[in-house]
Amino acid sequence: MPLARRKVHRGVDRDFIYLLRLAKKYNLNPNRLHNALIKARVHGHGKCGALSIHRRERKDHAFSFMFSWNAQPVGQAVLAESSVAKLKDLPQESMELLWGRGRGSVADRQAKLESHIADLQIGLKHVTLKARITDKGEVRSVYSRDGSPLAICVATLSDGTGQIRMPLWNKQIETVAKNDTVLIRDATVRNFRGEMQLSLPWRTGTISPVNGTADAIP
Repeated sequence: MPLARRKVHRGVDRDFIYLLRLAKKYNLNPNRLHNALIKARVHGHGKCGALSIHRRERKDHAFSFMFSWNAQPVGQAVLAESSVAKLKDLPQESMELLWGRGRGSVADRQAKLESHIADLQIGLKHVTLKARITDKGEVRSVYSRDGSPLAICVATLSDGTGQIRMPLWNKQIETVAKNDTVLIRDATVRNFRGEMQLSLPWRTGTISPVNGTADAIP
């Protein structure tokens, strides 16, 4: 169903409100939506999860975009470049417009938005991802900077949109197995020797199997 027609309010950036509503309706991370719009602006097409964005035409400091959800058109809008830029690093008041007040910190709310591997970019934090472990490497022994022994193995994850590798440390290694569908929370996307990888902060990052075949990823 197409998004409701935008209403004009004096002093309100209606293009920005439209984008906030789009993010809320389809449960999209605003920063990733911003990146997809920039990609569409430059290359003509971008994706944010199942939302496809096609650039239609360019106007003065604005672009016309067509939005499709699972290949079904859901809306079209002419959006100012300045409004699109506001999606990146949203301030607190804008996050409250999107999710409402009293629902935890900005980081907590962003962490609840599930990502897709195809949308990941180096530097993203608080990533939530559901994927299948397609491979687990051999367990190796390494040492931390203070000389403590550590066990590590590298898992390969796939969610149907792409693949990415993620190191598992110590107890994490035994909690999941090859072919498990897992839920990853509060991960960081980093550059490791020229390769994009997921990393779990040891204090907050978690990985756990998803029970039930309904959640399985082919």
